Amino acid sequence: MTLVISILLIFAIILKLFTPKKPNYLLGYQLGSAKKSVEHWKIANRYAANYMIIIYTLALVISLIFNYRKYDGEIWILTTLVIGFILMYVDIEKRLKKID
Repeated sequence: MTLVISILLIFAIILKLFTPKKPNYLLGYQLGSAKKSVEHWKIANRYAANYMIIIYTLALVISLIFNYRKYDGEIWILTTLVIGFILMYVDIEKRLKKID
């Protein structure tokens, strides 16, 4: 689980460094109203990358703690990921609605 989270963290950092400039169907934040305009797309991807870096870092720390203690912590890691992504979606959509 630690390896998977580490790879996802690397992809989140890459998304932060190389944010897509215009809406596409391959890379970037694809949910909600992000594809409404280029401005929506840039804002959504900027916030999504920041959120993903925080979420994956937190999940990686939890994973490392449980691995060190030799406990099975997958449920805590998955709970962290699910709650984090729900919060990310709600916050980004709220910010995009303010632009309209």
